[in-house]
Amino acid sequence: MKRRTFVKSMGFSPFMMTGLSSLAHCIGKSSKLNDQVIDKFELYRYDINIPRYFSFGTWLNRQHVFMKISSGPYYGWTEVGATKNNPELDLKEWSQFLIPFKNLTINEAISRLNSLQATGSDLSWSNMEFLEIGLLDLSGRILNKPAIDILKLKERMPVPGLFCILDKDMETIRSKAKTSIDLNLSSFMKVKMFGDKEFDLKVLKTVKRIIGKEATIISDVNFGYKNLDSPNDMVPILKEFHENGLYAIEDPTEMTTQQWKEMQHKVGDLILIPDVPMRPAWEAIKKSIEGMGRIYNIHPDCMGSLPYAAQLANKIKSIGARIMVGDASLTGPACTAWQQFAIGAGAVWVEAIEKFDDSENYLKCITDSATYRDDVGHFAYKPKPGFGLELDTDMLKSICPKYLEL
Repeated sequence: MKRRTFVKSMGFSPFMMTGLSSLAHCIGKSSKLNDQVIDKFELYRYDINIPRYFSFGTWLNRQHVFMKISSGPYYGWTEVGATKNNPELDLKEWSQFLIPFKNLTINEAISRLNSLQATGSDLSWSNMEFLEIGLLDLSGRILNKPAIDILKLKERMPVPGLFCILDKDMETIRSKAKTSIDLNLSSFMKVKMFGDKEFDLKVLKTVKRIIGKEATIISDVNFGYKNLDSPNDMVPILKEFHENGLYAIEDPTEMTTQQWKEMQHKVGDLILIPDVPMRPAWEAIKKSIEGMGRIYNIHPDCMGSLPYAAQLANKIKSIGARIMVGDASLTGPACTAWQQFAIGAGAVWVEAIEKFDDSENYLKCITDSATYRDDVGHFAYKPKPGFGLELDTDMLKSICPKYLEL
């Protein structure tokens, strides 16, 4: 299924939908943001050469872009997974979409981005979200206000981190499950499944045996069960997974909204988690209905907008379900942003956490953060302006193969 869709293809403007608001609406009018001009973009290409396996294919390597967006002494940090399997990514060519935002005031830049979100453009959901996180962080620092306060997210309790294993090799799966115990992250575990019942069951049993029967295990199949005569063919498979310790499952097979609701009823206590149907946020606000699952995934890199994601979270809770914050194999600055979102929205867990392998070099660059691991391994929050991340930029440059200043 295509992850990139443009708003104009939907035939509506999300700003025309009742109750929806933009980042500009969340921030309100501020003369401080009229006085500050975006004068610099600094891009750091962070390469990850660790394979990740999915039912739809393999990422042999990934190229993430971390960005520091500056206005005089103020700045904001953000991140996007720019490409996969493209180790020759050219930052100058990739970053052209940022040029129209340079030399605008903060308010003008937010207005331009909101217009693109509303009317449609060739800017992908992920790049909209990438830029918006940076602008939100920058605005919060200028206004001396935490980003989740700007988003009007009210919760503050720590949220469990969801450790994720994306591998097909059983020995690697065993090793990573043991690592989750060492990191105090084994209470909530996510494993990738691949659309082969016997193999998927083997993965589930292996992980359950290592991390213990009290742990909560969820899986994600990425619509991996294909060539079914009907989604109903999944019912006995899902029940067998549940009998062997699976707590919840994301996107087992492609279904209509009504089929999601029917499937959740048929599989009993197993929790279904719609993921792809929740993308982008402004569309999901319209089409999500009660009963599609008991937990709904707010997936970073696919929402297109954090204010809309916040409203989607409110919509989900209003129909009696819970939310999780997923991941896009994030490794850097976007992790703390989405951890704060998860805390503010009262998520059941957050998958967007710094990884012990992918983020190893990045973690050395952090000098301060608004999120931290508490004694039981949950992600907790200490309020700071914006998203509150501080990085050693000299060290960051030293670990990134490419750097570009616009």
